[in-house]
Amino acid sequence: MYRVVLVDDEVFIREGLKVLIDWKGCGYEICGEAGDGEDALKIIEKEQPDVVITDIRMPGMDGLELIRCVTSNQFISPKFIVISGHSEFSYAQQAIKYGVCDFILKPISKKEFERALERISFLLDSQKEQSKVMEEQLLKILFHRLIKGESDCETVYEQVQRFGVSALSLLCYVMVEVNRDNDEECLDSIYVKHKIEDLFKRQIKQPLHFPVYEHELDRYGLLLITKQKIEMFKNISILYEQLKQLGLRTTVYASEFILGFNQLPKIVEQVYYMMSYKYVIDEGPILYEQIEEMNIYYGDIDEKLCEKLIEYIEESRITEALCVVNHIFDEFRIKLFAVEAVKSSITYLVREITNVVKQLGGDEEQLKTLSNVMKYKKYNFSLNELEQRFSHFVVECSSLASQLREQMITCEIHKVKKYIEENYHKNISLKHIAQRFYMNPVYLGQLFRKTYGVYFKKFLLQLRIQQAKKLLRTTDLRIYEIAEQVGFGSVDYFVTQFEKMEGFTPTEYRKQTIRT
Repeated sequence: MYRVVLVDDEVFIREGLKVLIDWKGCGYEICGEAGDGEDALKIIEKEQPDVVITDIRMPGMDGLELIRCVTSNQFISPKFIVISGHSEFSYAQQAIKYGVCDFILKPISKKEFERALERISFLLDSQKEQSKVMEEQLLKILFHRLIKGESDCETVYEQVQRFGVSALSLLCYVMVEVNRDNDEECLDSIYVKHKIEDLFKRQIKQPLHFPVYEHELDRYGLLLITKQKIEMFKNISILYEQLKQLGLRTTVYASEFILGFNQLPKIVEQVYYMMSYKYVIDEGPILYEQIEEMNIYYGDIDEKLCEKLIEYIEESRITEALCVVNHIFDEFRIKLFAVEAVKSSITYLVREITNVVKQLGGDEEQLKTLSNVMKYKKYNFSLNELEQRFSHFVVECSSLASQLREQMITCEIHKVKKYIEENYHKNISLKHIAQRFYMNPVYLGQLFRKTYGVYFKKFLLQLRIQQAKKLLRTTDLRIYEIAEQVGFGSVDYFVTQFEKMEGFTPTEYRKQTIRT
């Protein structure tokens, strides 16, 4: 409600205005009235109304003199509506020079008067909003300078005392870190900041709300101000619970409680230090007094666990690999790994696992989950989310390792077949070829049969007989010469195998082809 002072030397005019206008309905309340300018000035200085409605011609100090006196006072600035008779119109024109918002001719029209009040309401609302925006900007600048240690305490207290903040007020700096788990990667930072700021102002009762300070992506600073420690703990708890209800996955860090704005840079630095404890405390806000005596681990992950994980991925033993991942993340929790140590370990493991894929002939671009797990470098993840993403990465790499190994084996077995086709005429054996290709002879024999549906020995025999048939058809070489050329050490064995496979002796086959 805006406050109004009525000024007119005629009582019936003042009383008439009280009855004529629905002041409450228009958003106003009358806080004083006077019959002349001198009394009006005293009331205005005391009540500091938003609007003064005054006649111009009054005994003693008239309306114009009243307006001039009030507008020259820098501490009060009400809006003026002048009510005037027809003969006083020139006075009304002079009043406009003093910044009068409106003047209304007598007799007063209810509709016209209410329209004037409506216009002033709009003007006051706009000014109020502008003043609010300016105040927020000033607070924002002040807060930024405070955080950076660029403002002295005296200047700060001059600014904040009017809000009810005293030198004995307790201060706590709270960092809200948004964890971009699951589908939250698409969250807009402006939207998030607005939500946190709105929650802060609605739910946390304190004399002054400094604007939320955006440190970097997904990290937002708030200054809690209370009179007592118990109230501070309560506000931290409220903030944490309300953020959960908002649907934001966050980690909340609360500094130690201090007296005096001069220590603000210290507690801002403190919450940055506290971020190393992110994976140590699973539930609730992380309070400085919780971690003050706690030692966290900055070392490396157990090398044996790393070796086991790599071994299982190479062998595509997914169940065993995931079991090792669980052990690794359990170690992070049990040994109180610092955030930096966890990220360093994950970076090392990702590099080693990626090397496995490369050694098998794969490429990083084949790993769809690689970019997903590496987003921890840009975004904040909870330890559970990081474990989930890393597990998906391990499963994909294990599956890809199996595929690449199959491709590699297929490629190798094709090379073996080509080698046989190029060297069938030599004294080759499965053992000889296995040695050449660094494979186990039994495994090679099984793989060859699985790939081509025939045993190695039979394939070699069929190949030699086919080549012998070609020579029998196209050359005049003797039978023993052909046997030698296709890799048979004994002509008798050649003849026996030829007849067994073709149903003719080599000589009979040659005669038959000549006749045809």
